[in-house]
Amino acid sequence: MSLKNSIKEFKVYLGDKESLLDRDYKRVAEMIQLHWGYKEFYQFIQKLLVVEKDQNRQGFPLEVLKEIYMLQEIHEKVFPGLKNLIDGRAA
Repeated sequence: MSLKNSIKEFKVYLGDKESLLDRDYKRVAEMIQLHWGYKEFYQFIQKLLVVEKDQNRQGFPLEVLKEIYMLQEIHEKVFPGLKNLIDGRAA
């Protein structure tokens, strides 16, 4: 199932547009779905967004970054407190 179809808030955000993550970055979309609702979501997103100096990655186009940031924002609203559990801190 696509991100757009599995996350209602993301579907509302996209409206009639298709998700570029679903269309062009299927593996990334699948991993986001796998981590959705868990504290590990934030670690995965951080790995996506940070390009290490020695890595050979080009990064994402701006429109894809907007989708990722929107998904992060939605996740924080739908699952409040999970982000605080990353380092073992209580919410």
